[in-house]
This record gives sequence, structure tokens and C-alpha cells, in this order.
Amino acid sequence: MYRLDTAKIIREAKDMRAAEMQRIQGLMAKRLGLYFRLLGGSAADAGNALQPLFSWNPQDESRRRQTTGPGLAARANELLRALFSWNPQAHRS
Repeated sequence: MYRLDTAKIIREAKDMRAAEMQRIQGLMAKRLGLYFRLLGGSAADAGNALQPLFSWNPQDESRRRQTTGPGLAARANELLRALFSWNPQAHRS
């Protein structure tokens, strides 16, 4: 019968396990790097696609129409004053 050196077998098993763990760690690092690069690229593409929605300026001076007359606040103020100052008894004779 052969004599088994259990200490040597355990040592080789631990070395093989450590090498496999390092290989898996390197593989995971490469895959995570690729994943985050793809995720960043997708986010950048989505940002470029959504940019026109967030860059629209409704108060752009070059596209504004020139107004003649009182503004909206002044017209609303005059309308409310006329509404609450109406007196039906003032027009009776």
C-alpha cells in the first residue's frame, strides 16, 4: 500500500483553491468593468436623447413676440377690479 501524505494534499488543494479564486476575481473584475462601461455608454446615449426635452426655453428672447398693450397681470387686475366694483344700483334712475 501507498503511504498518503495528507499535509501535502491539503497544501496543494489550498494552493489550487487560491489560484482558482484569483482567476475568478480577475474574471469578475473584467466583467464588472465591461458592465459599467456599457452602463455609462447607455446613460450617455439616454442623456443625449433626452437633451432636447430639457434644453427648451419657453422664454427665449429671440422667439418672443412683441406685445403691444398691458401685460397679463395688468389685464387680470383690471378685470377683477371691474368685476368687484360693479354696482347694479348705480345705474338706476
